[in-house]
Amino acid sequence: MSKLDLFITSYKEKFIDIVPEFDENLLGLIQKTSYAMLDEKMSPSKELRDALLKLEIRAKEPMKVAITGQFSSGKSTFLNALLSKNILPTGITPVTSKVNYIRYADELKIRIRYKDGRDEYQSVENISKFTDQREVVEEIEYLTLYVPLELLKDIVFVDTPGLNSQAITDTTTTQKVLKEVDGIIWLSLIDNAGKLSEAKVLEQYLNEYQGKSLCVLNQKDKFEPSQVKQSVDYVKKNFAEYFSDVIPISAIQALESRTHDKKIQTQEELEEFLKSLSNSLKSSTTIDIEKEYKAYQQKIEDILSSDLSSNINLLKESNIELVLKFIDENIRPLANSSKDFAIKKDINIICSDLIKQHKLFLKIYNELDGELNEFEEEADKKFAELKNRFTKKLKDAYSRIEEIIDTIANDIYNHIEQVTRTRYAEQKVGLLKSKTVFEPVEYKVSKIASDAIYKHLFYDDDIVGKMFKKYVRNLKEIQDEVNENNALVYEMLKKKIRRWQNPYEFIRKSKQVDSDIEFANIRKFASKAYENILKPYSDEIHSSYAKISSEFNHLSSAVSFNYQNATGVCVGFLEKKVEQSIKLYEQNPTKFSLYQPKLDEIKERLNISFHLYELQNMMNTNNTFLNKNYDRLVEEFKNINEEKHDFLQQRKERHNKTISIIKGLHVS
Repeated sequence: MSKLDLFITSYKEKFIDIVPEFDENLLGLIQKTSYAMLDEKMSPSKELRDALLKLEIRAKEPMKVAITGQFSSGKSTFLNALLSKNILPTGITPVTSKVNYIRYADELKIRIRYKDGRDEYQSVENISKFTDQREVVEEIEYLTLYVPLELLKDIVFVDTPGLNSQAITDTTTTQKVLKEVDGIIWLSLIDNAGKLSEAKVLEQYLNEYQGKSLCVLNQKDKFEPSQVKQSVDYVKKNFAEYFSDVIPISAIQALESRTHDKKIQTQEELEEFLKSLSNSLKSSTTIDIEKEYKAYQQKIEDILSSDLSSNINLLKESNIELVLKFIDENIRPLANSSKDFAIKKDINIICSDLIKQHKLFLKIYNELDGELNEFEEEADKKFAELKNRFTKKLKDAYSRIEEIIDTIANDIYNHIEQVTRTRYAEQKVGLLKSKTVFEPVEYKVSKIASDAIYKHLFYDDDIVGKMFKKYVRNLKEIQDEVNENNALVYEMLKKKIRRWQNPYEFIRKSKQVDSDIEFANIRKFASKAYENILKPYSDEIHSSYAKISSEFNHLSSAVSFNYQNATGVCVGFLEKKVEQSIKLYEQNPTKFSLYQPKLDEIKERLNISFHLYELQNMMNTNNTFLNKNYDRLVEEFKNINEEKHDFLQQRKERHNKTISIIKGLHVS
């Protein structure tokens, strides 16, 4: 492979998701599902991993066949016959007090699973200690017996306590097992078949398992063929609703014949030889290995050369092979079909649960989206109402300034006096008017009593000061009301978000397979609602508060801190104009007239001194600073809303994509 090919291969492995190919069988389906669901982007839970692993193990597992029946029906003997060894203890008491799983392994051993989760391995010789009801076994959950038997590569036998044990828990345990296994072998003694006690048990516990149940009548070797046939016919006729078939057997004959099988005998001799050799080595006993091995070989030769025709006949006579045939031809197809159906059903349930989880997250985000949409409409409406309300209040405040200016103007006008002044006019006298004399001429001029004005308006009565203090208080009230109402708009949003937030701050998953990470993310997202949603709105309200307060402060200081000076400027201007008119009049009375201040002119000059036109733009138009602020708030809130909708949409798109992936895993 060239360096370029190596580079391309390495690049693909690191940066390109290459989806592996999976087999079309059941195991391939599970592996495909696991590949998709356990991707880090899916934030899988431990429980989901465990569930998929269990499905994979289940797909690989052989079918399970339960052996059950009433007390002393010979279950343990029957299983020993199937195993070709006297492993399970037998007796006249219900010795199987725990569920025993019998599985394949390379060596013979038992595993004890305790209720606290511990596992303990023991030699098979100790099995009765853990299965006999006469022993203290309360802490044991179940046992697994491992046997190196080819049959067990395809079948797991489940030995149950039975359905008429004295312990209620045994019956409950057996009921649970019957629901989970692929096949059921109901073992009964021929002379007990069809008795009232058994009929009641079958009716109560086995009426829903006819499709996967076989009735085995034990101890056929103790009865005449006609008696056996009579019992079989009776069970087939009267209990057909419970069993697919009825087979009479002899567990004793089967065990005897199978334990004398050449293959089994040679295997046992090998195990015995290896065990003896191991014990000798451990005890440091001096042994002649060559001699021991030759003895072992001789035993093997004897077994292989022996005549087993009688064993073959005994095996056939026992009918045990018919039981194995039923398992292979009846239970196995149903088991495979049932396993296929059950695993696909479980996959679909997992898919459904995970889709519901992500739909819940979409619902949560959609609810938040809805709250923001609702708030946007309510905020627009509220800001429009506030805009109209405070436009009127600002105009009213502006009219108070006009009233104050009118008061000052009237006071100035009322303090304009007419005083007499004398000028000396040049006169020609004499017959030829050759002589010039200056004669006094009286005239009336305006005089503004500025001291009286100031005293009346600003000192003694402080009329204007009181009016401006009232104006400033009014402005402060408007300012506070504006900011309080703006804050209430934000509080309106905060209540909506808190209402949305409450149920999701402590939300927990309802299904085991749901993602712990995803639910933790939702809790974190909800708990940080201020940072995720509210903060930009809050910042905008605070920014608006600062701007509005600054503008109102300007309105207050623009006139209230300068009204004396503005009045003085106006009076000074009028006095100067009067003086200028007197000067010009005295120079040329025929050309220039004396200036007499009019009320409208005084008001106009005060408007200029008070910068009233600037205040008019701020307070008495349809484009006041408050109107601009509300227009800006509406626009900014709209922009923030769009950002939050985009933010939520990104989160929703991830869940929609995940739902689409999971839907693709649904199987029919």
